[in-house]
Amino acid sequence: MAEISRKRRPSTEVREQIVEQVLTLLWEHPLRDITVKMIMERTGLSRPSFYIHFNSIPELIQERLGELEQVMIGTTMPWLASTEEDPEILRAALSGLVEVVVENGATFRAVAEAATLDAQLAKTWGDFMAKWDAAVTARIRTGQELGYFSLVDAERTAFALNRMNATVLIEAFGRRPQMDPEPILDCILQIWTRTLYAAK
Repeated sequence: MAEISRKRRPSTEVREQIVEQVLTLLWEHPLRDITVKMIMERTGLSRPSFYIHFNSIPELIQERLGELEQVMIGTTMPWLASTEEDPEILRAALSGLVEVVVENGATFRAVAEAATLDAQLAKTWGDFMAKWDAAVTARIRTGQELGYFSLVDAERTAFALNRMNATVLIEAFGRRPQMDPEPILDCILQIWTRTLYAAK
């Protein structure tokens, strides 16, 4: 028994290995084609080991999206919480988003695609986007109150800008080979600044 215990990998290590294999598979396959068998064959562990840590693959993806959301909040908060007009703060926020999607594009692509077929992931993706809509709407209204953002419909503009970001970034970085990040950043930044800083 003692020898078996020494060979058993810690629970957190197994969990991380499962997640790592899923994230690797997402670069190679649509989410709908990934099975627990495929994942666990790559880990060298038994199929039941998956269910010790996750109820399903969509649940694993939901957790991963939640983790990425926290990273994205961290990189965009200097702009979302700012009251300054400086467009460079916006550029830094969008640059941070691009970096996150470059590294994790397959995950975002998988969720967005699967949301059209899976009700659970559809709600997850919808809730994820709705949070960004609310945050950007509030930021636009702040800039409007301070007089440096255009008097656009804040809610609809936030919705449009966020959907544009999602579509462009997933298309550019959701598969390999990926596009060059710099021109993509320049493009979305130009759209954001021309929309928000246009003549009032």
